[in-house]
Amino acid sequence: MPMGRPREFDTDRAVHGAMEIFWRNGYVATNLPDLLNAMGLTRGSFYKAFKDKETAYLAALDRYDEAVVSKAVQALETCESDDPETCFSVLFSSSKDVRRGCFICNAMVELGPDNPSVAQKANAMAERLRKAILGVLVKRDVVGSAKNAVTTADLILHLYFGHQAIGKGGENLGDWQTHLHGLLGQN
Repeated sequence: MPMGRPREFDTDRAVHGAMEIFWRNGYVATNLPDLLNAMGLTRGSFYKAFKDKETAYLAALDRYDEAVVSKAVQALETCESDDPETCFSVLFSSSKDVRRGCFICNAMVELGPDNPSVAQKANAMAERLRKAILGVLVKRDVVGSAKNAVTTADLILHLYFGHQAIGKGGENLGDWQTHLHGLLGQN
């Protein structure tokens, strides 16, 4: 029985390259030659491993979930500080390339309205972050009632997304701690 040729590339590395270029450029602005270059693949290898550009994009979102969101969720869930602001610093710390923004936000805005698969993945990641934020608030009992904790977790998630969107626009990311401090009612 004839066997197919084995893949001659590292799938993880290729998906990471796709994540980086889609995150930076977006889906529409990423053309196939640039995607192939970022992934280190030939056209033939690309189409054997990924059905199309959308399939590569969905794989890139999964990689972002694994590489960025899961780490943030874990950091929030394992934060030992009594100060919630210290715990939330993982969300608001400056990255080396703030103009990329947040891949979740980028996906929600660019493709979410028209692509249910992208919307589902982006919303699932956002929900995981929201639950981890809620866990920090509940564990430290900083907002009182459960209803206030849920509302505050939503506001912090939106503050995070806004913080990322402003950074993508090249603006100064500002003093998120002042805003968070006010939101949590701390002096």
